[in-house]
Amino acid sequence: SIAITVYNRLKEVTGVDQKVVNMCMGEALTWKAFAYFFLVRSFGEVPIIHDMSAMMADNSYNEVYKAPKEDVYNYIVMLLEKAMTLLPKKVANKDGRIDYYSAEALLVKVYLQKAGVTGQLKQEDLDKAASYAKDVIENSGRQLLEVYSDNFRMQNNKNLEALISWHWD
Repeated sequence: SIAITVYNRLKEVTGVDQKVVNMCMGEALTWKAFAYFFLVRSFGEVPIIHDMSAMMADNSYNEVYKAPKEDVYNYIVMLLEKAMTLLPKKVANKDGRIDYYSAEALLVKVYLQKAGVTGQLKQEDLDKAASYAKDVIENSGRQLLEVYSDNFRMQNNKNLEALISWHWD
């Protein structure tokens, strides 16, 4: 995936403020987690690929098999937890960048989905989702727009409600 290529290349960057490098690495991991979250919800079992360029180099891409959904969700959780250690707690909302609370909010959705992946609800996952959601609500500084439909207006492309969203020009 492009996100992991960016992540790996950022490990080698020199002469740049480490906070900036960490933020970019955290963003890459969050996007990778976001992509896997979409894939597992759309297709169920999917392969977990750590480094596509290595697989292409040794032609091992035909040897990768689908991982059980529960393993994919655990991988997503791992990616987001790592991202949260790298991302700043706050960024200027007007710039539309991913921050700690963006990754944490995605983690809430992941835990809610993961809680029922086996067919029976796992209370531990629901409790984690509730705990993370409470932190986002109380500490992220985000707030809901007064009118929900305003989220879909171009002038509100980057607003105080957005945690992770596509931005349009």
